[in-house]
Amino acid sequence: MNQSTPTPEKNAASIETISGQIRAMQMLLEAVIIDGVRSKAISSELMLSVIDQGLEGFPKNTNLKQNELIGAIGTLNSTLNAITVAMTGEMPEK
Repeated sequence: MNQSTPTPEKNAASIETISGQIRAMQMLLEAVIIDGVRSKAISSELMLSVIDQGLEGFPKNTNLKQNELIGAIGTLNSTLNAITVAMTGEMPEK
C-alpha cells in the first residue's frame, strides 16, 4: 500500500480527532452563550429564536445527509439546554 494512502484506521482516528475538537468548540461556545445570557450581553430571546429556526429549518434542508442532520439537531438541543441552565440555574428535565 502506498504510504500516502490513508488506511481506514487512520481515517477513523482523524474523524474522531476532529469530532473531539468540534465537541470542545461547542462546549466553549455554550459557555460564552451562558455567560452572555446571564450578563444580559446576549438576548436569550434572540438565541431561542435562532435555535427554533434551526430546529425547524435543518430537517427541511434536502442537502444535509442524515448524520449531518443528527449532529445539527443535537448541537441545537444542547445549546437550548445550556440557555435553560443560564436562565434558570437548573438542569432541564429529560
